[in-house]
Amino acid sequence: MTVLGALARMDVVSSDLPKLRDIEINDAVDAMLLASLIRHRLIGLAARAIETGELNVSNETAEAIVDRHDMDMAATLRIEVMMLRVAELLETEGIRMRVLKGSALAHTVATTPSDRSFRDVDLLIRSSEIDQTVAVLEAAGASRLQPELRPGFDRRFAKSVTMRLDDVEIDVHRTLAPGPFGLTMFPDDLFLLAGTFDVAGRTLPTLDRTDHLLHACYHAALGSQTPAMTNLRDIALLAAGDVDLDRINDSIERWDGQAVMGRAVELVRESLGDVLPPALCLYTLTAEDRSSLAPYLRDGDRFPALAAASLRALPASSRAAYALAVGLPIGTNPVDRVKVLSRRYKNL
Repeated sequence: MTVLGALARMDVVSSDLPKLRDIEINDAVDAMLLASLIRHRLIGLAARAIETGELNVSNETAEAIVDRHDMDMAATLRIEVMMLRVAELLETEGIRMRVLKGSALAHTVATTPSDRSFRDVDLLIRSSEIDQTVAVLEAAGASRLQPELRPGFDRRFAKSVTMRLDDVEIDVHRTLAPGPFGLTMFPDDLFLLAGTFDVAGRTLPTLDRTDHLLHACYHAALGSQTPAMTNLRDIALLAAGDVDLDRINDSIERWDGQAVMGRAVELVRESLGDVLPPALCLYTLTAEDRSSLAPYLRDGDRFPALAAASLRALPASSRAAYALAVGLPIGTNPVDRVKVLSRRYKNL
């Protein structure tokens, strides 16, 4: 087992986990380790393993890992301050939210919050309240990274609206994935139950463990061709706890997400081994599933392929509005609109 694999399995399994101190780390591995840990966001686990004596690396590498961990934790604290600020703004306006991803998992699933760094504030907002949420954040000084394609696009079709406030990125999610698998979800299902966690004496709402597992699977399976190891570890940690597998099956059937779960299970098993409960391992990938995932696994710009797949997934009554927003976004001049339309539909 590799160093990365063993780190990602920490706290997931115990009896069969190879001791990190027994894994041979040669000069070549040592030289590349820091970059790999950053890429897979396992710095916190490595720092903990160095402290406990389970990870034996050169003094130079150990210092670099600890220094990077200190930097990550300083950034994480800054993000948490922003998370508390945004939560207060939305609560004042009566907007319901769920804190997503690393900022919640660090406090609900990780052995210690310092194991799980994160890069931004991720929130789930009801589709009907996306526009109001964006307006509240803009009033507080936040700016959108990309303009809305056309009025109403965000609340109907977008995965999220990305904003920036005081150099901190805030992802306001409407659903959990881009493209067709985000459109076939019913994201308001995720507001039926709730979990909580505490930061600086304040209780924040998040998903319950079962819904966190669903989100982790969607994020790992659809986010990139090669997800970070920490995202696969999230799945393994969540699945090792008390989750409602019947509810997962019901949600996946309702959301038409069998291919997503199949790919998530495949990725975890390839990287971490047999760490998932047998009931989850029943999800496998068919040839049809792999075809439906193809738009997500393309090199380079995924937008044209995801847009085409989204059009097919949408009900007929919504396709014209989606195509118009994607092909002729507001704010482009007539010549640019023709060029955009030609380029988009050539690829569609």
